[in-house]
Amino acid sequence: MLIKAVNILETNNQTFTKVPFFPYQIPNSIKTKKSVRLQVSEDKVIGEAECVTKLNYKRINSNLILVSFYGNKFKEIEPAERLKKSDYKISGYINEIAKARKFYGDRSVIDMSMGNPDLRPPKNAQKILTDKVSDLWSHRYNAPKGDSYFFQAAANWMKKRFNIEVNPQSEIMVTSGASDAIDHIFTAYANYNDKVLVPDPGYSLYDDLIVRHDLRKETYDLLPENGYQPDFSKISTDAKIMILNYPNNPTGVFAPKKTYEEAVKFAKENGILIIHDMDNSEITHTGKKPAGIMQAEGAKDVAFEIHTFSKAHSMPGLRVAFAVSSKKHIDNLLNAKYLSGGSVYIPIQYAAAQALTDDEGYITKVNKIYRNRKNTAIKRLNELGSNAKATDGTYYLWVEIPKGFTSDEFFKYVLHKSQIAFTPGNVFGKNGDNFFRIVMSATEKQINTAFDRIRDAGIRFDIPKEQLRANIQSEIEEMANNTYFVKNKKECDYRKYLQKLQILREEMLIRIKNKDPKFNLFIPEKNLILPRNILMNEQYVYLQNLKDGQSEFAQIKDIHPFNNSEEYNTLMNDLKNQWKTEKYQQAKVLSAYKTGVYYPDAAYFILRTEDNKIQAIANLEIQDDCNLWIRGLNTAPWNQGKDKKYKNCARTIFARIISYCLETGNNTIKLADDNPQNYEFYKSLGMKEDGIRFINGHKNKVFKFEKNDMEEYLNKFQVNLSY
Repeated sequence: MLIKAVNILETNNQTFTKVPFFPYQIPNSIKTKKSVRLQVSEDKVIGEAECVTKLNYKRINSNLILVSFYGNKFKEIEPAERLKKSDYKISGYINEIAKARKFYGDRSVIDMSMGNPDLRPPKNAQKILTDKVSDLWSHRYNAPKGDSYFFQAAANWMKKRFNIEVNPQSEIMVTSGASDAIDHIFTAYANYNDKVLVPDPGYSLYDDLIVRHDLRKETYDLLPENGYQPDFSKISTDAKIMILNYPNNPTGVFAPKKTYEEAVKFAKENGILIIHDMDNSEITHTGKKPAGIMQAEGAKDVAFEIHTFSKAHSMPGLRVAFAVSSKKHIDNLLNAKYLSGGSVYIPIQYAAAQALTDDEGYITKVNKIYRNRKNTAIKRLNELGSNAKATDGTYYLWVEIPKGFTSDEFFKYVLHKSQIAFTPGNVFGKNGDNFFRIVMSATEKQINTAFDRIRDAGIRFDIPKEQLRANIQSEIEEMANNTYFVKNKKECDYRKYLQKLQILREEMLIRIKNKDPKFNLFIPEKNLILPRNILMNEQYVYLQNLKDGQSEFAQIKDIHPFNNSEEYNTLMNDLKNQWKTEKYQQAKVLSAYKTGVYYPDAAYFILRTEDNKIQAIANLEIQDDCNLWIRGLNTAPWNQGKDKKYKNCARTIFARIISYCLETGNNTIKLADDNPQNYEFYKSLGMKEDGIRFINGHKNKVFKFEKNDMEEYLNKFQVNLSY
């Protein structure tokens, strides 16, 4: 549209431009621009409209057009300055791991970087949690300070563990994790720009909480030559708060009682409040238990001690901890809590209280697991030239990196060359930059796999960076500068799969030649555009191992109709050998899988874990109504009943069948079942009832999936996909 302009009239939020003489072409993008300038003479700009959301024009006559810009003029709302003060170190390395998952596939990355236990909580704690959820009173507002039942359990534990008398009603408060406790202590005691003393190396979340409260951070050194203990003669005396953290994250060292006595003396002399973050108090390598600050005389006068259930009790997601101090300090902490509101859910408090009893010997079991993992990792590190050794506590290893690297460089080098994620030491402060942290949140098998990959990538801990080949050093520089690039594996897999489907299409056309035309329903569509979240043939998925509390990988595999008999024979032999029912008397195994009967004119879908065990199976056949029908859906005997091993096996089979139907252009799938116990399961998937069918004289209810329901199911299932 050509316009001619002469002047601008502004009325509130509208700018009107009248146009009598200079031709100007209105760009197509004008409606999307925040600021639009109209040039109406060769050398003059006479109008501007900000934040244009709508443009209207009206022709007045052959020489005049009225143009209206509708929108709002406003000043940009700036975020708080504190958001610019955090260096977001944690999010930085987490984002790098996320990038690696996209590059190489999520199944490839073994993450040993985050302090996120992979074990289940104590069984009795799980039971009381579920029991209390069904209690009517659990769902009402509860006291921000906590429940008396928990207070008594925590006081009993403090007496048993540290031989410390704590008044359960006045000297304990429940918090939503250790970070929540520190957050509220800052609210209770720190004013704007007060100084907080933080260990270096130390947990980086302390820095973020300091930024959040507009406080000043000053670090004090923890050095190997001092056994990572503070030297109070070199620490500022004008601070308001000092944070101690023992057993230390990331180094794993304990503090002797002498350190706490010096800390209390230092605090009393200088009017400094101490926060002792003791979240790793129960994870030990040697069996020796660490001391706590409350064992130092007078500690309650100047200190809080915080205990959490995240590590030793494997309950990080429940967000529960407790703070111990004098009544005066706990009262102030509660007043700070009132400023934000909220409380810890009652069933979680009861589960935590139960965990403190340790009536199952859970702590001993957990320490044995972490000890074995640590020893495995140390052995493998030593083989690769590291001098790593275990410290007394935590489930971390603090390992020196090769000379010439920064910790961020070495973290990215290991991640991108072997797909193993550790924590770069610079996250914990400048004193950590020659180290990285390894978290024992992986099984011994995974740890061995991780170090096999590091070894196979040619990475050693006794070779300085400067001795590496020039091309490797160049790659490391690209990694450090965030210019290193590898194609997205998920996208590559998807495109390759589309190509495979076209090859399969040609194969299937040959297989069904001279057969009933109905078998065209098994032919992949030509040049089909498929949703990105389909479950592809031979793709891996996550399964939850309910016995071990671990996630495991399983692979889905198709056997296409009219395949060679060898593949069917292998399948049926595996089924007969693996699904013997002597051990599983209550399990239902279909007769076809017991006898080895298969149907060559059906498509089979099999789910196997990495140990080659078949976890579920089904077939898809074409019936007289020319629809695809699901038949023979069966999970492994050990996956049936209340004590089943793996979760979501049948759902995975459904996801693959749905994907197969979309690939072949079928918009409907049906199944018939005479077992009412299964009906709610089908409905939960999104299937709808579709009448009654009699099979061999038995009344069966029919359920069907239609295209929209299939796609909706895949949207829900995609969290289980692995690439």
